[in-house]
Order: sequence, then structure tokens, then C-alpha cells
Amino acid sequence: MWICPYCGGNHGLPFHDEQLDGVLCLSSDCGRFVEEDAVSDNTRDWDYMDL
Repeated sequence: MWICPYCGGNHGLPFHDEQLDGVLCLSSDCGRFVEEDAVSDNTRDWDYMDL
């Protein structure tokens, strides 16, 4: 499961384009973007609740 390093929330939206690659935190009091280098590449850390 993905955990936001800023707020501790566990709902995130993976995002990728030409300049950004990472996860957007969907917690109502956070909304920060976490770059890929801080995101686990291990798909076992993700579940359906992270999308």
C-alpha cells in the first residue's frame, strides 16, 4: 500500500507525463505530488485502494 510521506494518507493517484513522474496524494488536507524516486517500484506495495 502506498503511504504519502507528507501526511501519511494512503490514497494516491499515479501520474506520468513528459516532466512529472510520481503519485498525487488524494487526501483532502494534502494534495502534494510525490516524485517517483520516493515511490516504491514494488507493485506488491500497491493495491486497488491506491488508485
